[in-house]
Amino acid sequence: MNTIVAIQSLRPRAVAPRNANFACEHQGPARNVFSRLWRRYCALAAMRRSRLALDELSKYQLDDIGVTEEEARREAAVPFWRSRLL
Repeated sequence: MNTIVAIQSLRPRAVAPRNANFACEHQGPARNVFSRLWRRYCALAAMRRSRLALDELSKYQLDDIGVTEEEARREAAVPFWRSRLL
């Protein structure tokens, strides 16, 4: 038995990952509504995360992107339900 075969036989065998099926079983209009709601939620969550990140920037970083502290704090204070999606 050569060295490589001996080393490979000592390694634990990887367990094959299970394929999780999170697909929506609904067809037609119900599926379309759920997918639109999910996309809307994801977009609102992304905007909220970017607003929170904007709130954490220093004055120097805000000057670098051309935003005043007042504008940044005002935008960070906007609740997610008042967000406008393009």
